[in-house]
Amino acid sequence: MNTTSSKSNIKGFTLVETVIAIGILVVLLTGFLAVFGPAARTIKKTLSIDEASRLQDTLLLELTTIRDGAEFQRFQGDPFLKAINWVAQSEEPGETILIYKYRALPGQERPDGSLAPAGRQLAVSGADFIIEPQVRRLSDPLVEEDLQSVEGRVFFVKLRQLIFGDNGLRVSERQGEIVDPYRPGQNLAANPQAYSEAVVAFQAEYFSLPSTSINFLRQAFDPNNFTRPIFTRNLSVRR
Repeated sequence: MNTTSSKSNIKGFTLVETVIAIGILVVLLTGFLAVFGPAARTIKKTLSIDEASRLQDTLLLELTTIRDGAEFQRFQGDPFLKAINWVAQSEEPGETILIYKYRALPGQERPDGSLAPAGRQLAVSGADFIIEPQVRRLSDPLVEEDLQSVEGRVFFVKLRQLIFGDNGLRVSERQGEIVDPYRPGQNLAANPQAYSEAVVAFQAEYFSLPSTSINFLRQAFDPNNFTRPIFTRNLSVRR
Protein backbone atom coordinates (compact mmCIF):
# COMPACT_ATOMS: atom_id res chain seq x y z
CA MET A 1 0.00 0.00 0.00
CA ASN A 2 1.41 3.36 -1.01
CA THR A 3 0.84 5.56 2.10
CA THR A 4 2.67 8.47 0.54
CA SER A 5 0.22 8.63 -2.36
CA SER A 6 -2.74 8.25 0.00
CA LYS A 7 -1.67 11.19 2.15
CA SER A 8 -1.04 13.40 -0.83
CA ASN A 9 -4.70 13.09 -1.84
CA ILE A 10 -5.98 14.62 1.48
CA LYS A 11 -7.29 18.12 0.78
CA GLY A 12 -7.10 21.06 3.22
CA PHE A 13 -7.91 24.77 3.17
CA THR A 14 -5.87 26.94 0.92
CA LEU A 15 -4.28 30.14 2.16
CA VAL A 16 -6.83 32.21 0.26
CA GLU A 17 -9.74 30.31 1.82
CA THR A 18 -8.28 30.78 5.31
CA VAL A 19 -7.83 34.53 4.80
CA ILE A 20 -11.41 34.85 3.51
CA ALA A 21 -12.75 32.94 6.55
CA ILE A 22 -10.80 35.15 8.95
CA GLY A 23 -12.09 38.24 7.14
CA ILE A 24 -15.70 37.08 7.50
CA LEU A 25 -15.14 36.39 11.21
CA VAL A 26 -13.67 39.85 11.75
CA VAL A 27 -16.65 41.48 10.00
CA LEU A 28 -19.10 39.50 12.16
CA LEU A 29 -17.24 40.36 15.41
CA THR A 30 -17.05 44.02 14.44
CA GLY A 31 -20.78 44.10 13.82
CA PHE A 32 -21.45 42.31 17.10
CA LEU A 33 -19.35 44.77 19.09
CA ALA A 34 -20.89 47.74 17.28
CA VAL A 35 -24.38 46.58 18.27
CA PHE A 36 -23.84 45.18 21.77
CA GLY A 37 -20.97 47.37 23.00
CA PRO A 38 -23.08 50.53 23.45
CA ALA A 39 -25.94 48.39 24.81
CA ALA A 40 -23.67 46.95 27.50
CA ARG A 41 -22.49 50.43 28.48
CA THR A 42 -26.09 51.66 28.61
CA ILE A 43 -27.10 48.74 30.85
CA LYS A 44 -24.18 49.44 33.19
CA LYS A 45 -25.08 53.14 33.39
CA THR A 46 -28.76 52.32 33.95
CA LEU A 47 -27.89 50.00 36.82
CA SER A 48 -25.73 52.71 38.40
CA ILE A 49 -28.51 55.29 38.09
CA ASP A 50 -31.03 52.86 39.56
CA GLU A 51 -28.76 52.15 42.52
CA ALA A 52 -28.16 55.84 43.14
CA SER A 53 -31.91 56.49 42.92
CA ARG A 54 -32.63 53.88 45.59
CA LEU A 55 -30.07 55.48 47.88
CA GLN A 56 -31.62 58.91 47.44
CA ASP A 57 -34.09 58.30 50.26
CA THR A 58 -31.17 57.30 52.47
CA LEU A 59 -29.54 60.68 51.81
CA LEU A 60 -32.70 62.60 52.72
CA LEU A 61 -33.17 60.51 55.86
CA GLU A 62 -29.62 61.27 56.97
CA LEU A 63 -30.04 65.00 56.35
CA THR A 64 -33.09 65.03 58.64
CA THR A 65 -31.63 62.86 61.40
CA ILE A 66 -29.37 63.93 64.23
CA ARG A 67 -27.09 61.16 65.47
CA ASP A 68 -26.21 60.74 69.13
CA GLY A 69 -22.96 62.12 70.47
CA ALA A 70 -20.89 64.91 68.94
CA GLU A 71 -23.33 65.56 66.10
CA PHE A 72 -26.21 66.17 68.52
CA GLN A 73 -24.14 68.74 70.40
CA ARG A 74 -22.79 70.41 67.26
CA PHE A 75 -26.21 71.02 65.71
CA GLN A 76 -28.04 71.55 69.02
CA GLY A 77 -30.36 68.66 68.20
CA ASP A 78 -31.77 70.51 65.16
CA PRO A 79 -31.65 68.43 61.93
CA PHE A 80 -32.42 71.52 59.81
CA LEU A 81 -29.13 73.07 60.92
CA LYS A 82 -27.38 69.85 59.96
CA ALA A 83 -28.97 69.88 56.49
CA ILE A 84 -27.84 73.46 55.85
CA ASN A 85 -24.32 72.64 57.05
CA TRP A 86 -24.05 69.55 54.86
CA VAL A 87 -25.32 71.39 51.78
CA ALA A 88 -22.84 74.21 52.32
CA GLN A 89 -19.81 71.97 52.91
CA SER A 90 -20.48 69.06 50.53
CA GLU A 91 -17.97 70.28 47.94
CA GLU A 92 -15.14 70.70 50.40
CA PRO A 93 -12.62 67.83 49.94
CA GLY A 94 -12.61 66.80 53.61
CA GLU A 95 -16.39 66.91 53.97
CA THR A 96 -17.41 64.91 50.89
CA ILE A 97 -20.69 63.05 51.41
CA LEU A 98 -20.35 59.32 50.73
CA ILE A 99 -23.37 57.08 50.20
CA TYR A 100 -23.09 53.30 50.11
CA LYS A 101 -24.23 49.95 51.48
CA TYR A 102 -22.17 47.80 53.82
CA ARG A 103 -22.31 44.50 55.69
CA ALA A 104 -23.56 45.16 59.22
CA LEU A 105 -23.92 43.06 62.36
CA PRO A 106 -27.59 42.85 63.44
CA GLY A 107 -28.22 44.31 66.88
CA GLN A 108 -24.67 45.59 67.43
CA GLU A 109 -25.00 49.36 67.58
CA ARG A 110 -22.16 51.85 67.73
CA PRO A 111 -22.30 55.03 69.84
CA ASP A 112 -23.90 57.01 66.99
CA GLY A 113 -26.70 54.45 66.61
CA SER A 114 -25.42 52.83 63.39
CA LEU A 115 -24.69 49.09 63.18
CA ALA A 116 -21.14 47.82 63.48
CA PRO A 117 -19.63 46.49 60.22
CA ALA A 118 -19.39 42.72 59.73
CA GLY A 119 -16.23 40.92 58.67
CA ARG A 120 -15.82 39.37 55.24
CA GLN A 121 -15.57 35.88 56.77
CA LEU A 122 -19.29 35.94 57.62
CA ALA A 123 -21.10 34.32 54.73
CA VAL A 124 -24.84 33.99 55.42
CA SER A 125 -26.77 37.15 54.59
CA GLY A 126 -29.71 37.74 56.92
CA ALA A 127 -28.21 35.52 59.63
CA ASP A 128 -24.56 36.52 60.02
CA PHE A 129 -24.99 40.01 58.57
CA ILE A 130 -27.44 42.36 56.90
CA ILE A 131 -26.91 44.90 54.12
CA GLU A 132 -27.26 48.38 55.58
CA PRO A 133 -27.44 51.65 53.57
CA GLN A 134 -25.36 54.46 55.00
CA VAL A 135 -24.46 58.09 54.42
CA ARG A 136 -21.41 59.66 56.02
CA ARG A 137 -19.09 62.54 55.46
CA LEU A 138 -15.47 61.73 54.73
CA SER A 139 -14.46 63.43 57.98
CA ASP A 140 -16.52 60.90 59.98
CA PRO A 141 -14.09 58.59 61.83
CA LEU A 142 -16.39 55.60 61.20
CA VAL A 143 -16.05 55.84 57.41
CA GLU A 144 -12.91 53.72 57.34
CA GLU A 145 -14.61 50.88 59.24
CA ASP A 146 -17.62 50.91 56.93
CA LEU A 147 -15.59 50.90 53.72
CA GLN A 148 -13.85 47.69 54.76
CA SER A 149 -17.25 45.95 54.63
CA VAL A 150 -18.80 47.86 51.74
CA GLU A 151 -21.07 46.03 49.29
CA GLY A 152 -21.49 47.27 45.74
CA ARG A 153 -20.57 50.68 44.44
CA VAL A 154 -19.84 53.77 46.50
CA PHE A 155 -21.17 57.15 45.44
CA PHE A 156 -20.31 60.64 46.54
CA VAL A 157 -22.75 63.53 46.38
CA LYS A 158 -22.36 67.23 45.73
CA LEU A 159 -25.11 69.44 47.09
CA ARG A 160 -25.71 73.02 46.03
CA GLN A 161 -28.55 75.34 47.03
CA LEU A 162 -31.39 76.18 44.66
CA ILE A 163 -32.37 79.86 44.59
CA PHE A 164 -35.02 81.82 42.71
CA GLY A 165 -34.14 83.64 39.51
CA ASP A 166 -36.06 85.28 36.68
CA ASN A 167 -37.13 81.89 35.31
CA GLY A 168 -37.82 80.10 38.59
CA LEU A 169 -35.44 77.98 40.63
CA ARG A 170 -31.82 77.77 39.54
CA VAL A 171 -28.65 76.29 40.99
CA SER A 172 -26.50 78.72 42.91
CA GLU A 173 -23.28 79.52 41.07
CA ARG A 174 -21.25 79.88 44.26
CA GLN A 175 -19.89 76.83 46.05
CA GLY A 176 -20.59 76.59 49.78
CA GLU A 177 -23.13 79.40 49.79
CA ILE A 178 -26.44 79.40 51.71
CA VAL A 179 -28.57 82.50 51.16
CA ASP A 180 -32.16 83.66 51.34
CA PRO A 181 -33.50 81.94 48.18
CA TYR A 182 -35.75 84.92 47.35
CA ARG A 183 -33.25 87.69 48.08
CA PRO A 184 -29.72 86.26 47.59
CA GLY A 185 -27.16 88.30 49.40
CA GLN A 186 -25.46 87.50 52.69
CA ASN A 187 -23.93 84.03 52.92
CA LEU A 188 -25.54 82.33 55.93
CA ALA A 189 -23.48 79.13 55.78
CA ALA A 190 -21.55 80.06 58.93
CA ASN A 191 -24.71 81.25 60.70
CA PRO A 192 -27.52 78.85 59.70
CA GLN A 193 -29.72 80.05 62.57
CA ALA A 194 -30.21 83.26 60.57
CA TYR A 195 -31.78 81.36 57.66
CA SER A 196 -35.39 82.55 57.80
CA GLU A 197 -37.11 80.19 55.35
CA ALA A 198 -38.83 76.94 56.37
CA VAL A 199 -37.34 74.98 53.47
CA VAL A 200 -33.86 74.69 51.98
CA ALA A 201 -33.93 73.41 48.40
CA PHE A 202 -30.83 72.00 46.75
CA GLN A 203 -29.57 70.02 43.81
CA ALA A 204 -27.87 66.69 44.48
CA GLU A 205 -25.33 65.42 41.96
CA TYR A 206 -24.31 61.77 42.34
CA PHE A 207 -20.90 60.57 41.20
CA SER A 208 -19.40 57.09 41.22
CA LEU A 209 -16.35 56.90 43.46
CA PRO A 210 -13.33 55.53 41.53
CA SER A 211 -11.72 53.93 44.60
CA THR A 212 -12.75 53.00 48.14
CA SER A 213 -9.19 53.13 49.46
CA ILE A 214 -9.14 55.34 52.55
CA ASN A 215 -5.64 56.54 51.62
CA PHE A 216 -6.91 57.70 48.24
CA LEU A 217 -9.93 59.39 49.78
CA ARG A 218 -7.98 61.30 52.39
CA GLN A 219 -4.89 62.15 50.36
CA ALA A 220 -5.60 62.28 46.62
CA PHE A 221 -9.37 62.59 46.23
CA ASP A 222 -10.80 65.99 45.27
CA PRO A 223 -14.54 66.17 44.44
CA ASN A 224 -13.97 69.31 42.39
CA ASN A 225 -12.14 67.22 39.78
CA PHE A 226 -15.42 65.45 38.94
CA THR A 227 -17.81 67.36 36.68
CA ARG A 228 -20.01 64.72 34.99
CA PRO A 229 -22.57 63.28 37.43
CA ILE A 230 -24.29 60.01 36.62
CA PHE A 231 -27.47 61.09 38.39
CA THR A 232 -28.99 64.43 39.43
CA ARG A 233 -32.04 65.29 41.53
CA ASN A 234 -33.58 68.44 42.99
CA LEU A 235 -34.43 67.84 46.65
CA SER A 236 -35.46 69.83 49.70
CA VAL A 237 -35.45 69.62 53.48
CA ARG A 238 -38.09 71.24 55.69
CA ARG A 239 -37.75 72.45 59.26
